[in-house]
Amino acid sequence: MRFLVLLILGLYSAPVLAFQDNVSVAKINGEPISKAEFLYAFQKNQTNKTPIVYDSLEKYLDQYIDFKLKVLAAKKLGIGSTPAFLEEYNGYISQIQKPYLQNPVSEESLILEVYDRLKYEVNASHILIRIDNESNPMDTLAAYDKTDSLRNEVLNGADFALLARNNSQDGSAKNGGSLGWFTAMSMVYPFENGAYETPVGGISKIIRSQFGYHIIKVNDKRETKGRVKTSHIFLTKNGRSRESGNQLIKTIYDSIQNGGDWKELCKQYTDDSQTQLNGGSLPFSGSGQLPEEFLNVAYGLKNSGEIAPPLETSYGWHIIRLDAVEKRPSLEDLRPKISENIRRSGRNQLSPEVLVNKLKHENGFKQDLPLLQNTIAQIAAVGLPNLNLPKLSDQSIFRIGEKEIPYSKFFNSLGNANQITPASLWNRYKLFEREQIILHEDGLAPQKYPEYAFLLNEYREGLMLFEIMEKEVWNKAIEDSIGLKSFFNSNKENYTAPERASVWVIESVNSENLDKVLSTFKWAKNSSFESGLKAQLEPQVFSALKIAKRTYQRKDLPNFAKNWKEHTLFSQPSEKRVYAIEEIIPKGLYRLEEVKGQVMADYQNWLELEWLKALRKTNKIEIDTNVLKQIASDEKR
Repeated sequence: MRFLVLLILGLYSAPVLAFQDNVSVAKINGEPISKAEFLYAFQKNQTNKTPIVYDSLEKYLDQYIDFKLKVLAAKKLGIGSTPAFLEEYNGYISQIQKPYLQNPVSEESLILEVYDRLKYEVNASHILIRIDNESNPMDTLAAYDKTDSLRNEVLNGADFALLARNNSQDGSAKNGGSLGWFTAMSMVYPFENGAYETPVGGISKIIRSQFGYHIIKVNDKRETKGRVKTSHIFLTKNGRSRESGNQLIKTIYDSIQNGGDWKELCKQYTDDSQTQLNGGSLPFSGSGQLPEEFLNVAYGLKNSGEIAPPLETSYGWHIIRLDAVEKRPSLEDLRPKISENIRRSGRNQLSPEVLVNKLKHENGFKQDLPLLQNTIAQIAAVGLPNLNLPKLSDQSIFRIGEKEIPYSKFFNSLGNANQITPASLWNRYKLFEREQIILHEDGLAPQKYPEYAFLLNEYREGLMLFEIMEKEVWNKAIEDSIGLKSFFNSNKENYTAPERASVWVIESVNSENLDKVLSTFKWAKNSSFESGLKAQLEPQVFSALKIAKRTYQRKDLPNFAKNWKEHTLFSQPSEKRVYAIEEIIPKGLYRLEEVKGQVMADYQNWLELEWLKALRKTNKIEIDTNVLKQIASDEKR
């Protein structure tokens, strides 16, 4: 749910705006919504490049004010200042591409690189030694040294899979570091580079990504097989024996082969709730997007509509139908997707070295380099504990912009630093210098890059929106059973129902048990169906049955047409099921329990509308229609 709310945030890629314009389009309790902020949000949420006209601006501003009112309500409750909120918010913004990381290298060359790589797939394993973004230089150096040691072991003949199982800090460790097949845009860019640039059977150099240090072993490469669109009927292994799973999947497959309706069988049997109501349809998928064993079967099907025999995987049992095969798209067809991925993934970011030099130049970096060289030489010679620290600690190790970074900060990052080589000390200093320069730039970024400031605010307000909506709408609808019932009773006319039946469905893997139900059971007036069935059947027969109560319409099953009356039992051909119609429910209105999900959604919408009415009454809203007209007029010109 939280990520659905955060979809409003999009990517850091809004059009260039006149950010220096401080004119406001509206005010809430005197607090302005600036023209720049409003245009940023408006243009980001346009699904197409339609002209900006006054009516669309007015409509969007009305929605944006509703959003701002909810955020204001959240602020009044203290949402946005708790430690838990700030931790989550900082976790989100740490993943945003910083604007100063943008690589001036031609995007076209990056697009061509991706398109060329998409012709091939790589099968690789890796060892990951993790590094947190906030790791100090000592921890970073220790992680690098460990990675380097493991790489040397591999180059000297050690078993890669064994080293991965014992050392890798990635979920793939249990599989010996195996990642299976993948193609371009599936992995973070530094890792992708390492995988594609290393020959089959080779071991990569040490790769640094945002996750840490990697060693990659390339197992194989092949031409891309492309993507396939499939549908499946899936039975999970959870709560099901291998024997019963095999038997049921074979029964379903036989029904399909004998002309059974795929969609109906999927609706009745599949355990994949996400695709149950759309015929088991899965999106176009390629290597790394579905289990390899599943894709191997799908790739083996030649014609659209062809259905493979049942497949057992580690997840359960599948019946797979091929729906379509996607030819490799042209460069022009793929260009928008590749371009979006380049911006999203950060492959257009500057390397750490280039970035630091760029920021040094932009921010007037100054340093007494001879003093630093002398200090590092002294630490290496006598050890940090033996250095005259008071004399140096308050001196500036470098200046970046208006900020002086004292030597004491660098000393604190070194720990004890006794018996350490000059080379290692310089490595630690470079890490420290980069960290401090980037911290300084992070502090300036919202002022230097207004779009970035808007994006940070979007994340904060998006998270606040989620929490206030949870409190004022979603949780209320879930917890307030009396209010839900009252809402339903006041709006019953919106939930009209056709004639339907309350039906007991009895299943068993053993057909003889179902025959006994049909031949033995008699409806009893003073007992429930389930109690009567239990009383009339032998215990071992009753315990082998799976019994559930459902509501059907006459059209849902062919045999309902001729058996549509109360207290009727019948079996369904090709299914190991017996249906017992308990009650015919006349057309009219649904009962609450039948449409509770829809009523809950409608109740939430009603709560939100009532809440917004109250917010609009208790807050002063001012709209400057002249500014909106000016925006529309500027667009025409």
